[in-house]
Amino acid sequence: MLRLCTITFWLLLLGLNSATVTAGLPVLVLNNEQLQQPVAVPALRVLQDASAELTASEVLPRIATQGELVQGIPQLGYSASAWWLAFELDAPAAERLLLIIDRPALDDIEVWLYSRDRLITPLYSGDHRAFLARGEPSPHVMLSLPRLGAGSHTVLLRVQSGSMVSVPIQLASAEQTSLLLAQHWLRSGLLLGALLSLTLFFMVRFGTLHEPPLLWFCLTLASITLYNATQHGVSDMLSVEWVWLPMQLANVANPGMLIFSSLFLISALRLELGRLRWLRDGLFGLILLVSGWTILSYGGYRSYQTLNLLIMLTALFHVLLLVRGVQQRRPYAVGYLLCWSAALLLMLLVPLSRSGVIPVLPGVNYLHTFLPVLSLLLFGGMLDKQLEQIRRALLHSKAQAQGNLQQYQALFSSSGEGIFRCTQSGTLIEANPSFSALLALPDTLVGLSMQQLLGAQHWGQLLAELEAEPTSSLECQMLGCDGQMHWVYLSLHKRLTHDCIEGMVVDLSERRALEERLHYLAAHDSLTGLLNRRELERLLRESLEQGAKQRFSHLLSLDLDQFKQVNDLCGHSAGDQLLRQLASHLQHHLPAEAQLARLGGDEFAVLLRDTANDTALQVAERLRSGVEQFVFTWQGRPFRVQVSIGLLAIDADVSDWEIALNWADSASQQAKHLGRNRVQQFNPADGVLLEHQRQLQWITRLREAIDQGHFELFYQPVMALQGENDGLRYEVLLRYRDPHSGEWISPGQFLGAAERYGLLGAIDRWVVMHLLQWLADNPRHLEQLVQVNFNLTASSLLNPHFHEMLHSELLRLNLPAHKLCIEVTEMVALGELGISAQWIQQLRSLGLKVALDDFGSGFASYAYLRHLPLDIVKIDGSFISGIENDPINQAMVSSMQQIARQLGLSTVAEFVESQATLDCVRGLGLDYAQGYFIDRPQPLTQLADSAQNDVPLQWVFDRP
Repeated sequence: MLRLCTITFWLLLLGLNSATVTAGLPVLVLNNEQLQQPVAVPALRVLQDASAELTASEVLPRIATQGELVQGIPQLGYSASAWWLAFELDAPAAERLLLIIDRPALDDIEVWLYSRDRLITPLYSGDHRAFLARGEPSPHVMLSLPRLGAGSHTVLLRVQSGSMVSVPIQLASAEQTSLLLAQHWLRSGLLLGALLSLTLFFMVRFGTLHEPPLLWFCLTLASITLYNATQHGVSDMLSVEWVWLPMQLANVANPGMLIFSSLFLISALRLELGRLRWLRDGLFGLILLVSGWTILSYGGYRSYQTLNLLIMLTALFHVLLLVRGVQQRRPYAVGYLLCWSAALLLMLLVPLSRSGVIPVLPGVNYLHTFLPVLSLLLFGGMLDKQLEQIRRALLHSKAQAQGNLQQYQALFSSSGEGIFRCTQSGTLIEANPSFSALLALPDTLVGLSMQQLLGAQHWGQLLAELEAEPTSSLECQMLGCDGQMHWVYLSLHKRLTHDCIEGMVVDLSERRALEERLHYLAAHDSLTGLLNRRELERLLRESLEQGAKQRFSHLLSLDLDQFKQVNDLCGHSAGDQLLRQLASHLQHHLPAEAQLARLGGDEFAVLLRDTANDTALQVAERLRSGVEQFVFTWQGRPFRVQVSIGLLAIDADVSDWEIALNWADSASQQAKHLGRNRVQQFNPADGVLLEHQRQLQWITRLREAIDQGHFELFYQPVMALQGENDGLRYEVLLRYRDPHSGEWISPGQFLGAAERYGLLGAIDRWVVMHLLQWLADNPRHLEQLVQVNFNLTASSLLNPHFHEMLHSELLRLNLPAHKLCIEVTEMVALGELGISAQWIQQLRSLGLKVALDDFGSGFASYAYLRHLPLDIVKIDGSFISGIENDPINQAMVSSMQQIARQLGLSTVAEFVESQATLDCVRGLGLDYAQGYFIDRPQPLTQLADSAQNDVPLQWVFDRP
């Protein structure tokens, strides 16, 4: 048990009386003048009776020697022990004294008065006794002592309580009893009256405003009022026979004060608790559990001790709430923090003093009595200020609502949209002029319902939606009283307070007409009125989908011939007129279910439905014949056009609409190549059509390869045949890597398409830019490099801008130009000898070398060789393959080598694929060899500096 032992200087602070402390009991000496006011006992001997079984006669001889001297008010904390307190009293003879213990909630109090070890009288009091049996009818304990004799008297007290044991003892003259009783009851009455008045005032305010903070504040006030009624004797006086009632009322008021005050702060500051919500719920749960414990235990000190701890925890929780309110910048948060600081101080000091941690400070009882009232007055003022703002807001809202009502009435009457009100069953109650004008309603709405105007099905659908949602809307048609249908947007809102439905109607007639017009324009060609390409693609796509109800059987692609002559001779107006007349002419030669579309320019397409192949051919021929017979006249001049038609049967092989269009277009292009003005049916086995399709597919793939880097550079080594290798020599080759399969594709499969569609120049530029940058990024490799060959096409070699780009890149990257060798084919170099010699000389002036590739494949190679400024001659592989078994090829290659040597040119044998071939070309005196036997092409990245840290590059090129 924690005991409070105060030091001597508290005596000077707490009393004006004099006392003498000897080795025995402390002595209190009083005179008549001092007794006119209550005098506090400054010091006592205190003895703990843990068993609570000692008698006064047993304690009296012990307490003087075994008791502990306590200065000031004994704060003995919480325990199940009985406590004995004693002091010597020296007062005037024949004086009647009043013993005052200014502390309620002590369960049992016994007082023995001795004169020289002779018991004069025992007195009894405490909360476990009836109110009238406790002594004087006071809010505190007031016991009248018998008249004292001369000399010293011993006062012995025994106290025991389940709550905190605090014994503030005072003595006064019995003549002051009436005055003291009046003072005590007046103070209690004023306190409780103030609390009760505040409670009633704010209850009335809550009945008017119904604001949650008011509710919690009223409940907090009521709990504090009830608690003070039990502490100031009012409940004791009103329940004279029910001794247990005041204590249980206090046990009920305690959790109410703690919980409702917390809820008041949260609600008044409108806090967002976040994780504090768990702390709040846990704290409230503990408060309720401990309060139930105190009610059931009825005097168990441990329950009161735990409740005392929860008061401090609640104070700390209030601090957290106020700090969070300041952090969240809530209105009045700082004001609440300042006003609540006094209450927080009280909620911390009182539990600490009750536990004996700190001594009882002077005036703490008065703070405990009046500080709650002061705090509540401050809170009430601040809350009233908040409520005044709320009242003003309500008045403003009322004025705004009235204004909104007036605006609604004006809007209802003058709105361009139709507005109406009807019952739940659909009977019209009210309609504005716009709604009446739209549907030609009569002046009176009697007998009209929404079912008549909207239809029972649509009205039922809207009502079903209103059952689940507060609003519902629908685009539908409404029937006017004049019999006309109107497309409208109808929105309904259900008003629960008036048991009616409000609706708004927007006329969509013009918008629907515009949408239909736009839909027509989106699907038709603006010049001819036929279907456009977009609509044709949609029809094809839907036809090819799984489960399509109707499928097209054939697609015809029509490409006009000689149409450009009309545009060139007569202008585009004439061409437009020709297309319009021809479109109408074509329609007359088609079945009724066929779909004719203009794809753009002079291209048309036809979709046939459920037509046999022979019939489709007949339709195509009829179209071709009709175009051939069509004569267009412009300003007196007749013109004839022809058409090339591609016919595609849409069968299981056609899985995509794009494929269908491409195949049909390929067939029409084939018809042009075969002489125009004819019908060509697409045949998947036709090699020419397949090649055309393959090249069309390569267009997109090559463009993506250039933009996204699907190309990669490979290298193939070149081996020195006469003597040791003097360094690294290889030719750079191009490969395409399929982004989907990862497969490497050689240039032979895509260069034809690239040449046909003008992509060779872009591919050459990609190769040169990436090769030069790669050499610059690998300086160690560049030091060991003697020569790297790469191929260029005629389109790049004859382009001055390409020469400028090559020169600027060499300068920017600071690369040695003499290590680069450009290979050109014999057919390109010998095509225009004068021009070829000029651009070859330009390349050599930059420091580059030039090699003539595929030498010997032409018919006049020897005649032109001496006129070209070359460095290297690469003998065509057709002469090298199997040369060891062909004496004629040996003789021809030997002569090529001798002529090249006379001209100062190096020679390279291509397609060396065996050891015998290698030995043969070495014996013929050729300088270098290249082929699969020496090494197959490999990715150039294998020669990067980072990939060859431990392997000498020269070893790579010395393998056979």
